Amino acid sequence: MANFIYIRQKGPYGNGTPVLTAEPAIEDEPFAVLWGDEFIYSKPPRLAQMIKVYEKFGGIVISGVKIENKEDLKKYGIADITHVENNVYKINKIVEKPEPDKAPSDIATHGGYILPPEIFSALKKTQPGRGGEIWLVDAINLLMKEGIPIYTVVIENGKYYDTGDKFEYLKTVIEFALEHEEMNGEFKTFIKSLKI
Repeated sequence: MANFIYIRQKGPYGNGTPVLTAEPAIEDEPFAVLWGDEFIYSKPPRLAQMIKVYEKFGGIVISGVKIENKEDLKKYGIADITHVENNVYKINKIVEKPEPDKAPSDIATHGGYILPPEIFSALKKTQPGRGGEIWLVDAINLLMKEGIPIYTVVIENGKYYDTGDKFEYLKTVIEFALEHEEMNGEFKTFIKSLKI
């Protein structure tokens, strides 16, 4: 069904480095990047919604999440956007972890990308940014300047999980265990038995 390839990351810290490290496996094809520490559970699946937008508009597609709590805007890359249609927006720029009062919108772009192979040359030109790290967003912004359009699709019927945070990780495990039909009965009994 699938070939799994494991690649050892080399180079400076930052979320651009693992993408660049994967170049030999990708070659000259568009590809998806999904971070393991945050995901969106949705129906239809997030990636299916993103592919639909990519097939219509091309360019770069990033999954979007509407951030309800204004203070949380400083945790994410926030998009300056122009509405295209329905839940699709063209991104004018991405501001990485802005102060809430300076955020250009309430749409966070994170966790999922469909990228063209041109991202590799952009990453090679990207200088270390904040924290001395190579940031994917800097390479994406470079491609935008070169004329590649960038879109975000605000994922419908979805819930965002930030499993990079210990407390959110535990909440996610419990929520999914309670939904799993093979586990929920025994697991519910266990939770109820705890002396909390």
